[in-house]
Amino acid sequence: MDETEHAVRELWGRIAAWLGAHVLAGPVRAAANVERVGAAVSAPGVSLPEDLVAWWRLDGVAATAWIPLDFAPLEPAEALEVRDLLVLVARDEAAYSDALAAAAECLPGFLPIADDAGGDHLLVDLRSGQPTYGAVFLWDHETPQLGVPLWESVSELLTDTAEALTTGAPALSRHAERGGVERPCVAAVTGTRELAWNDTRPDVRSFAAPSTERPPTPLPAPIDWTAVEAWLGLRLPDDYKQLADRHGPLDFGEYLWIHVPCVQQHRFDYGDWLRETHREARIAARQLPEGERSVVHPKSGGLLAWGANRGGGTLFWDTSVAEDPNRWTVVVRHDRPKPGSGRLPFHRYDGLTLTGYLQQLARGERELLPAPGSIARTEFLPTAEPWTPPAPTAPRLTEAERRIALETGTGLDALRLLSPPPERPYLGGGTWEGLFAELGTRLPTEYVRLMEVYGAGDWGEWLRFLTPLRTGERRFVTHVEQVLGAYRMAKDRLPHHYPLVPWPEPGGFLPFANSYDADHLGWLTRGPDPDAWPLIVWPRHTDQVPVLEGGLIDTLLAWQRGTPGTPGLDELDEEDDPVEYAGFDAWDDDSYW
Repeated sequence: MDETEHAVRELWGRIAAWLGAHVLAGPVRAAANVERVGAAVSAPGVSLPEDLVAWWRLDGVAATAWIPLDFAPLEPAEALEVRDLLVLVARDEAAYSDALAAAAECLPGFLPIADDAGGDHLLVDLRSGQPTYGAVFLWDHETPQLGVPLWESVSELLTDTAEALTTGAPALSRHAERGGVERPCVAAVTGTRELAWNDTRPDVRSFAAPSTERPPTPLPAPIDWTAVEAWLGLRLPDDYKQLADRHGPLDFGEYLWIHVPCVQQHRFDYGDWLRETHREARIAARQLPEGERSVVHPKSGGLLAWGANRGGGTLFWDTSVAEDPNRWTVVVRHDRPKPGSGRLPFHRYDGLTLTGYLQQLARGERELLPAPGSIARTEFLPTAEPWTPPAPTAPRLTEAERRIALETGTGLDALRLLSPPPERPYLGGGTWEGLFAELGTRLPTEYVRLMEVYGAGDWGEWLRFLTPLRTGERRFVTHVEQVLGAYRMAKDRLPHHYPLVPWPEPGGFLPFANSYDADHLGWLTRGPDPDAWPLIVWPRHTDQVPVLEGGLIDTLLAWQRGTPGTPGLDELDEEDDPVEYAGFDAWDDDSYW
């Protein structure tokens, strides 16, 4: 076995192994009598390239469409028949076309080695004296002329195919670099376990129809990709940038949101979305066995989010696949995957880039989602604009101030440093005396003091303090009565799960704050002295927790510092910086709460 034959056999072995592991078996081609073919094409200056001879001598080569651009190998006998037919057609039509006249002259020096379902062929140059001897060309039956070779040899065809199948790299990249017009393509496995070669950067409109009600529209100004990528510390895939530039934020069907670097006030901020999405993924990954955990951006090779679905899932790129972002494959984080569904909490779709994944969805060949069928401007982002990365800022606290805020400080002074209060706290238009009269009791002094410093608002983007002195329909007592009405209904159905007594019964639960997860923080109104009332949380998703040990300010301070163990309050992740998350957003009269 010579060197060429050994190399060809090794390359086909890699291809065959991948096909056997990923796609259904199909017909195979037997080893050919190459000498007979060589004799049939013998002519001055014409010969079979060594790598073609070595390939045809292999036994058991798949006869399916495994060659990039969906070509299937021809039997050598078929190759001779097809060559004669192509020459005959070219000669018959030569009088009507200069291209066919030229083809009639050159085609005898070429041999078809593969065809596709559309009537096109791959031709090998047999003209031993030409610079392109042994090169593989595309013969398009509608535009019959030779351009830049797809591959410079059969060996390069096999190498390119093996690399594309086994690594996910695009095939035909070298052809594009040489000035060829055929676009690079990537391998994908369909839901029926067939191989498909997909354009690396097709426009999404080529496989999903635009909505007539909310047609996709570009953002009003270009995205500054240089700034976005510098902020991320990564280059982004070309197909994603093309999609974002041409179409803006997209609803893909009725199930999938494709988020691009954009912003719309009070609705979406790309940077904030990435931060929170990556945080949630990081926390979820840590719950898995160590060998199944994914790392998340900004860690090297971490998952980088690009979309979400209405089932609570998040879609990421796996940036560890390759340095080239155009080879990043899709990972879907499923929210509580159903047992037996075959879906993993972080399910990897090996070989599928963003475009390949969307194409599979459009064809309805993924078990993951319903087939989308259309694309539309994201419904909740009708006036989105390009997102600009925030300018670098100096740390809010010095190291000395951080120690005070997070470690050594106490009480309201430490809380002020950690979570700066607003210049003008919003309490509403009433008075404390009026509220106390309506309730029939005063409230703890510590609560009043805290509210006069901070007012109503949102702590840590999670805990919402009701506006205490608002008058009218949305006043404090109205919210309290709504919460306790829901508690009474739940307690009537499942008394053992709801052990608290609702206020205004003696010792009853009196809520004054709620969370984004529908938990409620309040007092147990035990005894005549409100300053002695213990704090307690009514948790929405767990059994009732015990009373909190500390007072309100100390409890808030410990929680904002990320101190674990406060029953019923959402905890920071171990990688969170408390200073970053310990904010307070003040409200005004427009707020619901």
